[in-house]
Amino acid sequence: MTLDDKRRVLPRAAIAVEGSHIVAVGLEVDGATKKVIDAAGCVAMPGLINAHTHVYQALIEGIGYDMHFDPWNWRFLFPIVSHIGPEHAEVSAQIAALEMIKSGTTTVSDHWYLHTNFDNIHLVAEAFRDAGLRHHVVYGLLDQTFAGERIDSAYMTMIRRQDVLIEAAETFISRWHQKGRTVVALGPGSTEDISDRLMRKTIEMARERGLQLATHVAGWAEIVTYAIKNYALRDLEYAHSIGLTGPDAILFHAVWLSPREMQLVVESGSKIVHCPVANAHLAYGIAPVAELRAQGVTVGLGTDGAASYTYDLFEVMKMATMLQKVKHLDAEVLTAEDALEMATVDGARVLGLEDQVGSLEPGKQADIILVDFQQPHLMMAHQVVPKLVYSARGHDVVTSIIGGQVVMENRKVLTMDEAAVLDRAREATADLVSHAGLETHDLLEAPWPRQGPRWRVAVTPEWFKTRK
Repeated sequence: MTLDDKRRVLPRAAIAVEGSHIVAVGLEVDGATKKVIDAAGCVAMPGLINAHTHVYQALIEGIGYDMHFDPWNWRFLFPIVSHIGPEHAEVSAQIAALEMIKSGTTTVSDHWYLHTNFDNIHLVAEAFRDAGLRHHVVYGLLDQTFAGERIDSAYMTMIRRQDVLIEAAETFISRWHQKGRTVVALGPGSTEDISDRLMRKTIEMARERGLQLATHVAGWAEIVTYAIKNYALRDLEYAHSIGLTGPDAILFHAVWLSPREMQLVVESGSKIVHCPVANAHLAYGIAPVAELRAQGVTVGLGTDGAASYTYDLFEVMKMATMLQKVKHLDAEVLTAEDALEMATVDGARVLGLEDQVGSLEPGKQADIILVDFQQPHLMMAHQVVPKLVYSARGHDVVTSIIGGQVVMENRKVLTMDEAAVLDRAREATADLVSHAGLETHDLLEAPWPRQGPRWRVAVTPEWFKTRK
């Protein structure tokens, strides 16, 4: 499964790798070999590209669920992650890397703005480097709380002064950008958690250094309301007005777009990342993916963070197609082939890595995964693409190669001590939860069935008064 320009699917083929690059793909390849991997019964395909996630949330799945965005943030997420320190950040990245490698992801874009300690993001980069993953870092800059009028929160421990944020970002860029398999982009968490001054400075920094810009845009209804109230513009309209769109811009979610905003995306050449599983879980809505793609917009796929409960891009591919079919009542509106492209070649384009990854062809990085088709749910593969998208799951990936380095072989991850990572993750999770706020204790103690005001009510200043 090459995903090259001709979309060749070769029934029997060999892939030759020299150093970090693919040198030949075909029925036969010549030359001496140091290592041969027998992929009989497997589909070889490009490694999957997770174009948006938050690995700082990797330790805390299983607490907040079946909640809308506002209570999910203020009753679950921030009461816990506001206490993240370097030791938690490191193991968050390790457990996320482990799951991604074992489910076929070879490139990940992690949006990190949780600067409770500026060492956090460096330890994440080190963990991904050591795991062997290709790492696209979106360095987030936040100088104001995005709680707004919803809550006077003590949990905004990641909010920093502009000068401190800029200095820390410059240090990170100097250390990590284009070093090994790591590249850096810049961006706020969203348009509501950054001052206008810092937003403009971030855009200026990125353009001066030739970095991509990335942020959440129009992901949930509340942020559109916020933008209209504060800027007399919708969220993407505001982002466009200050220069946060263009061929170098990545917009996450983009669910609540007006026809005019969709046209702005098209005209600006901005890229979109669709996170269908997380969007569905938090009831954000269904992004206009089919409409955007029909107008030539490049759309990649992401898992997002804890709201998706998975780093498995096979699940994300399937959900992406299903939501569009239901939304449009059209079985052909987003096909299995479309989804596979979004998780590979289009994801590479979104991250500016299209010359390096996303397809199996000579000259590109040897990012290759093997999917075991010798299993009952994959055996009847008259057409490979629909079986990959609709039947396969991450645990069907048996071998993963990144930049010519075998990082997993026969389901054994070679770059990490899996048992040790799991042990550390359990300890770190317990420590984080033990320091969680009062709001989260209600979630942990809620009986079956988890329902009623203790479970779903939004957190407001009035709510805190009732708890005193």
